[in-house]
Amino acid sequence: MNRKNSKSFFSRITQRTSNPKILIQGLGLNRGGVGTAEFFLKNGFKVLITDLKTEEQLNSSILILQKYQDSIQYVLGEHRTKDFEEADLVVKGPGVPPENKFLQCTREKGGEITTDIAIFLEIAPCPVYAVTGSKGKSTVVSTIYEIFRTHTDNAFLGGNITISPLTFCDKLDFESKVILELSSWQLRDIRDKNFHFAGAAITNILKDHQNYYHSMEQYVEDKLVITHHQTKGEFLILPETDIFLQPKKVKSQAKKYYYDLQNTESDIYFQNDTAILNNKNKSRIELFKEKNIKIPGLHARQNILVAGAFAYLAGIEPISIRKGIRSFQGVPYRMERIREWQGITFINDTTATIPDAASIAIQSIKGPVFWIAGGNDKNLDFSIIKKSVQIPEGIYLLKGDGTEKLKQYLNTNDYIESDSLEYLFLQAVKDAKTFAKESTILFSPGCTSFGLFENEFARGDAFNHLVKSLEEEKKK
Repeated sequence: MNRKNSKSFFSRITQRTSNPKILIQGLGLNRGGVGTAEFFLKNGFKVLITDLKTEEQLNSSILILQKYQDSIQYVLGEHRTKDFEEADLVVKGPGVPPENKFLQCTREKGGEITTDIAIFLEIAPCPVYAVTGSKGKSTVVSTIYEIFRTHTDNAFLGGNITISPLTFCDKLDFESKVILELSSWQLRDIRDKNFHFAGAAITNILKDHQNYYHSMEQYVEDKLVITHHQTKGEFLILPETDIFLQPKKVKSQAKKYYYDLQNTESDIYFQNDTAILNNKNKSRIELFKEKNIKIPGLHARQNILVAGAFAYLAGIEPISIRKGIRSFQGVPYRMERIREWQGITFINDTTATIPDAASIAIQSIKGPVFWIAGGNDKNLDFSIIKKSVQIPEGIYLLKGDGTEKLKQYLNTNDYIESDSLEYLFLQAVKDAKTFAKESTILFSPGCTSFGLFENEFARGDAFNHLVKSLEEEKKK
């Protein structure tokens, strides 16, 4: 890490008092809050961690921080107004809206509110690259990271992919390659900052989080923060056509590159089985062959096309791009092939929390597919499901308000519904075994997990556990 940048940050927060009161709002279960806490604790600061979840719920995160227990105060199961009023610095979680009443208490008392992403961008000594989008961003950044790693050991991945960049900031130098996945919430929180990205990409804009945003326009505005303050020497990758984004209208000083799978008039595309980048100097770069891609589906092809072009524009030569793509095996919980068992392939796509993602997942499967879906709603339109509901040989639905909307677009009443994932899973296995020698059980909910599971990752873990229990059964 650039120690000068780090010292400058700590000097700033200790300007008013040598012993600032630092509050972390949201410890969570996915290491984001843990990484933020460790950043301050390692540098000799005490922190107060507050979370609406209980100590029992947060046990796994608390155990990681146990060695710092003398420097941590916990307030769990609630937030207290006085803690926010007394805080000199609040590091808020990305899902906490700016108008949160507790954050307002901090503002009124003159305290500073920030995020782990904002802190990182303030102190990072190297250029930072970033990707956002409604779907596909985790696959894109993970592929970019894999490519970066084939080029250098000095490569790092963080952000919304459940890795706080503060966990690796002490390892950075000027030549580090950093790629971040950023959600709309994380981008919203740096809207008023002067940060900019050396390279950026927006994978797509689909209807999402409409239970959180007042409109799609507001959601798109937050996504577009990734383009803010970019300069002429930087680059921006956008989809050629996107109804909500309207890419041709995106204002940016960066060099813009548009991608489309088949349109050879675009800047980034496939021609036959070769990924092509038409660079702005009119050179035609052959990035990689389609056979290099190891994960299934049309959407994977698209995401890896974006990643390959992104890596090239970030200075990586095609030979490393090809090697990185060949070694990329996919992202956990995202069209993840768990295993094959008695002729059945099990695919975990639990992070498909919108109907568009589930519809694409179904269409990407070759052969008979048995689809487990359902859950709760984010105030979304489920009509996209009409494009794919005729494909599955069996449909198994977890109960929820999203499921009720989804059922309106099924062209059959021949489905099984339950609030038990295990029951649905076993029914799907039974049907898949009797239907064909080679078939796929696809867990792609198209809905959120809230109500039945802690989050989509817990839901995915439950599915994986069921798959592994079949493996144990086979051994007996």
